[in-house]
Amino acid sequence: MKDRLIFDECGLSTFTVEEIAREVATIMAQRLSAQSILKLFQVVFLEVSEVAELLRVKERTIYTWISQGRIPVRYTNGKPVFLLYELLQWTLPDNDKYTGCRLSVSMHCSMIASRLAAIREGE
Repeated sequence: MKDRLIFDECGLSTFTVEEIAREVATIMAQRLSAQSILKLFQVVFLEVSEVAELLRVKERTIYTWISQGRIPVRYTNGKPVFLLYELLQWTLPDNDKYTGCRLSVSMHCSMIASRLAAIREGE
């Protein structure tokens, strides 16, 4: 993945994924604490109303999808809740051409933690 090149909109410059990740980590380290960044990647649950807003459908549609078993759902005290990460994965098409570019949540957390640690040691 290191040697995979990404082009800007004009096709004038190329960057490796590592260069982009390093730049993003630097920017995030300047603006957020390491603890805040890790919180961004922790488990986030949504309620039916929030999922409906996120997917731009009516709440009734979400309940229909739940009853049909079409949407990934969990329950807390009998109330449906949704894991944000699962919903985002669920919205992707089966033949998503960008699948190889995505990292798992656990990889995001460890990557960010190690990058931030390296950046902070360099300061």
